[in-house]
Amino acid sequence: MNKERPFTTIGKRVFRILSGFELALICLILLFLLTFFSTVEQQWIGLHSTIKKYFDLDSFFVVPRNEHDKIICFPLPGAYWVMAVLTLNMILGGIVRMKKGWKNAGVLVSHFAIVFMMIAGGVSSLSKVEGMMLVTEGERSDYAQKYHRPSIEVFKYNEQGERQAPLIIKSEDLNHLRPTDVLRANFANEDFHFEITGFFKATNLFKASNEQKGKEDGPVVDGFFLREAVWNVDNELANMAGCYVSVRDQENQEIEKLILWMGNSSPVSFSHQGQRFGVVLTAEIWPMPFEVELNESVGEYYPGTRKASTFQSSITKVTSNERTDYEIYMNHPMRHGGYTLFQSQWSDAGERPYSGFAIVTNPSDQWPKYSLYIATVGLLGHFVFMLIRFAGGSARSKEKPKS
Repeated sequence: MNKERPFTTIGKRVFRILSGFELALICLILLFLLTFFSTVEQQWIGLHSTIKKYFDLDSFFVVPRNEHDKIICFPLPGAYWVMAVLTLNMILGGIVRMKKGWKNAGVLVSHFAIVFMMIAGGVSSLSKVEGMMLVTEGERSDYAQKYHRPSIEVFKYNEQGERQAPLIIKSEDLNHLRPTDVLRANFANEDFHFEITGFFKATNLFKASNEQKGKEDGPVVDGFFLREAVWNVDNELANMAGCYVSVRDQENQEIEKLILWMGNSSPVSFSHQGQRFGVVLTAEIWPMPFEVELNESVGEYYPGTRKASTFQSSITKVTSNERTDYEIYMNHPMRHGGYTLFQSQWSDAGERPYSGFAIVTNPSDQWPKYSLYIATVGLLGHFVFMLIRFAGGSARSKEKPKS
């Protein structure tokens, strides 16, 4: 009698565990807990921070906390990794392990559709990019600014005082910084470098003569200092990053001390070897392959408030060889070459109204829709097969002669 090899037996056990219903049930319970606690915590730390904490690729474990930062639950695995395990479980248990044949063809197709939808979510979380484009009525724009991605632009001024093409310190170099960290940034073809310190994702800028400086506040530069602000959960776009920059020469001698704040749209400047430079902390620029011309922007406010209740825009998408008109309103975006443009803001506070367009590029944008179509075909096919089988069985039972 042949005995199974030990590694074969272990492999079968691992396969049974990974493809088993028990693992699927554990994953679903964990997802329920993560969804519950993330929904609760969102009211205190905001939507963006909640998604980053509970659903990000880097979140291996999550500790739910209350509004006073007290732990309210034991550590949970991050939702991204729970979904990855559940996807593997569905592939092994719902596709590989399932008996093949016409009898189960519809269910097999439906399981494939669910796996396809889960994969779409993973692709989206890894590759989706989001930003905001602001356009005033009667004007055009060909760029957006990426959400929560501050960058530093350094540019020369020519003799006419015009900005030259900027050198950029990218958001991925800044976003991981803690206030105590020091980032050295070098620039090609320039004989100076930056030392960036005191970086906060949410800050307020104060004039030293008007506000008492605390121990935790940053140093005073040109009569101003930065103070860390409480994260604005109601309007996350209102959170303004800030930092300090020490401009240093090749001998590491300080040329200038600068204070950068995203709420200040005007660049600060310094001079080095007779050349004037400008520096600005701003949301990372995201060039578009098209222009948006805002023809008309209309909306209404909730009674007694300045909060927009409804809004829509008439735009013209301009490319190198064509002009196309669109009406953009709720659940009716513009799509172009993998970019989707929704209207998310509107205001008539200035001389002319403006619209804010949320722009998303996501290669798996339409995959969930396709997966629903596939699942519908699979379930409908399974229903028809079972109906025919039931009708055939009933017909045969009636034909049997009575004894």
